[in-house]
Amino acid sequence: MIGRKKELRQIAGRIITGQSTIITDSPRSGKTSVLEYLMAPEKQAELYDDEAKQLIFSYWDACTCTPELTLAQFWQRVLKPLKEYIEAEQSNSQLAKAYHNCKENHFDNYELEKLIAEIKKIDKRLVLIIDEMDALSDSTFSLHSAEFFGGLRLLVSRSRGALVLVITANISRSQLNEKTRNRKTGSLYFNHLEEVVLGALSDTEINELLAQKETSFSENDCDFLKEIAGGHPYLLKVAASVLWKSYEEGEEKESLRRQQQVKQDFYLKVIDTLNAIWALWDEKMRDTFISITLAQFEHLKMMISPKSLNKIIQDTSRYKAHELAELEK
Repeated sequence: MIGRKKELRQIAGRIITGQSTIITDSPRSGKTSVLEYLMAPEKQAELYDDEAKQLIFSYWDACTCTPELTLAQFWQRVLKPLKEYIEAEQSNSQLAKAYHNCKENHFDNYELEKLIAEIKKIDKRLVLIIDEMDALSDSTFSLHSAEFFGGLRLLVSRSRGALVLVITANISRSQLNEKTRNRKTGSLYFNHLEEVVLGALSDTEINELLAQKETSFSENDCDFLKEIAGGHPYLLKVAASVLWKSYEEGEEKESLRRQQQVKQDFYLKVIDTLNAIWALWDEKMRDTFISITLAQFEHLKMMISPKSLNKIIQDTSRYKAHELAELEK
């Protein structure tokens, strides 16, 4: 959780006060790790103080959704922790009755509202955590519908804090809104969620990440790792791992040769993540990246093969022939 303490406090504070959140950033930036930390039983007293006993957490990974999954099956799955609480307590007949009615009526929104009202009456809060919500927006799943997205927004907004939604996405809230927008009504389904962007690690946080007890990188090593990985936590950890492995193998190499080898090994390990990030960018973002790349080409020639860079630029299909010719030179 290096570099994520501020975001954790912010999200935990919103959960305590019954407010919903969307956590966004690129793939492998630590969104799922943040969710796991928020739910961890041993961390709840630290994060939520006395409010921890009010919270019932339910986690669902949207990437596991199958085309056949129905709304009723979704709600039966995510309400399982609530059902377990009801069975363990065995004293709240109204809550148990409301859950039974929900199940009997295939978890329609009317019965769900009544169930959530009963949760409110006993001073509990159901925290529904959905990881990678954008996986649904890109799919043909039965849940990809106004009935699902609109119904979820309605239940959260009417719950008076008894139902809190915490979701993650590899795209921004505005992009997710656009992907799920109801084309008939223009409804935006996620504007009621506060967006928390994890973002890149700061220079101080990068130094902390690289200064682990098991490692002893030189100042030159740290500068090199920052250069090839930036502030992306996953890319940094992979780059550091590759560099440390090259030292552990014991082969004596001068610094530049070692770094060249590390760059090649690092790139092969992270190519899938880089491709995933590239695929999520819109045309404007890609064009911006290409403009910066061309401006820094003399420097990047040392890091990326001309063939690879040429392919990236050709993928945008918006650059003129003379710009590609410059690259090929």
